[in-house]
Amino acid sequence: MKRYCMGILLFLFIAGCATSSGIRIRIEPTLDKRISDMRPLSRHAGLLIDPALRSFTQDEYQSDAVAGYHHFVFRIGAPLAKNIEEMAKRVFTKVTLLNELPSSAIMENMGLDNVITVSLSTSRLELGVEESVWRAIGKHNLTIQTSLLDKQSHKIFDHSLSVEGKCVDIIDFETEGGWWKIAGPKYGPAVEDSIEKIVFDLAQQLSAAAGD
Repeated sequence: MKRYCMGILLFLFIAGCATSSGIRIRIEPTLDKRISDMRPLSRHAGLLIDPALRSFTQDEYQSDAVAGYHHFVFRIGAPLAKNIEEMAKRVFTKVTLLNELPSSAIMENMGLDNVITVSLSTSRLELGVEESVWRAIGKHNLTIQTSLLDKQSHKIFDHSLSVEGKCVDIIDFETEGGWWKIAGPKYGPAVEDSIEKIVFDLAQQLSAAAGD
């Protein structure tokens, strides 16, 4: 009886963590291998990532007969900013992180050839469960606004980049259904997919525009 009570208490504790403070979703995107194959541009670029993007966190709630009730916390901004930094350092031979947009005079004093600005436009998550086949489908629609400036602070381009990341998490209900209800489906890969895609798209834009 005591063991049974302890089991109930443990379940309630885990469920409470999942529904109140939220399940922190692990997001660990990697750089597209094709970025390493790009020829680095012999330029000194300043990179300004909007602080709001760096700290962006998204909360999502899901209530489903199969998956259970969950409060998911997606810390999207930090891994996105990190991957943009890593990408820039491979596209350009020198990169300086900036806290504010520099004037033409400051750019000249710093020896900057270009300045890249990146901000978040939209981040929309779609979390769904198909009960008939015991699978969860995650979609992440991500849009960023980015610009590339020359030495005179003139915009070479000012683009909005959009991608859709996807993932599928399939379970064997007989063996993992109970854990799925507590831990929730794996939706992190959908965000990782969108980050990897959009960072590669940005790398292509920068390489083509700055290399002209």
